[in-house]
Amino acid sequence: MQLPDTCPELTALELANPQVRDLAWACFGPPLLQMEILAPGSGVTTAGLSLTASRAAWLQHLDREPEPLVAWLEAGAASRLGLYFEQLWQFFLTADSETELLAHNLPVRNNGRTLGEFDCLYYCHQRARPVHLELAVKYYLGWRCTSAGPDPSAAREWLGPNTVDRLDLKLERLLQHQSRLSLDPAGRALLASHGLEHPLREIALRGALFQPAGDRLSPPAGYNPALPLLRWYTLAAWRALVPAEARFAVLPRLHWLSPLRHGTNTLAPEDLSAQLEQRFARGGRPQLIARVDGQGCETQRFFLTDGDWPG
Repeated sequence: MQLPDTCPELTALELANPQVRDLAWACFGPPLLQMEILAPGSGVTTAGLSLTASRAAWLQHLDREPEPLVAWLEAGAASRLGLYFEQLWQFFLTADSETELLAHNLPVRNNGRTLGEFDCLYYCHQRARPVHLELAVKYYLGWRCTSAGPDPSAAREWLGPNTVDRLDLKLERLLQHQSRLSLDPAGRALLASHGLEHPLREIALRGALFQPAGDRLSPPAGYNPALPLLRWYTLAAWRALVPAEARFAVLPRLHWLSPLRHGTNTLAPEDLSAQLEQRFARGGRPQLIARVDGQGCETQRFFLTDGDWPG
């Protein structure tokens, strides 16, 4: 099974450097959810800076000479995927000729209490407007608890690998709190102190949803139809299905963004199974796995869990 090409424009660039590929995916990949459907009339839109010819050429040049991006990321030394995702966006907004990064991770306070923070404030020269951009990258596994049949699933039926994170909770925070900071009196005052008024409000939410392998759980409202629903399996169920000749790679969390290319640490099914048995015996969370071809390039990705997840 080949990994679906959800962004042929990026694939056509044939980017080799993994960090440049992550940058391209973060800034120009397909959104996970469509904010216009989830919050009609709210003024919040899905971030969508287009992959113009000049931006494509810039990415290809950066791929040949990635040192500026590498240095930028090393200076931040992100240990969490969300911070890495934000750093990629900050680099792009700083380097792009059509945008100017004005501030990032700017806290909003009221009487000493922190209300939240602006992920990114940037100026868009094309639209001649400041923009308040909220950023998130999320991977959720489906677990049916309320919906039935082919109807759209409830957002609370999509859980993060740790089960504490849920899609409904994340959407509530994004749409009802984070994206509304510029409407709060304290947020407006902070923006005014930076010479900014009435910014456009955008959300860039990337990631993937993984259906239970034995349950065709429908996507939730607002799901981007350009993205395929992927799968998650219990380790026992996967072992019963996998061909012996297949090869796989365990994807560390900071490598979850763009598809793997030319990975070298590949595993046979029995070796992967043994590794995950030990992980789950220690209480480890579900693990994202890539199936790879003979060149170590990702052809499929899925989560493996222990038999008790999410219990």
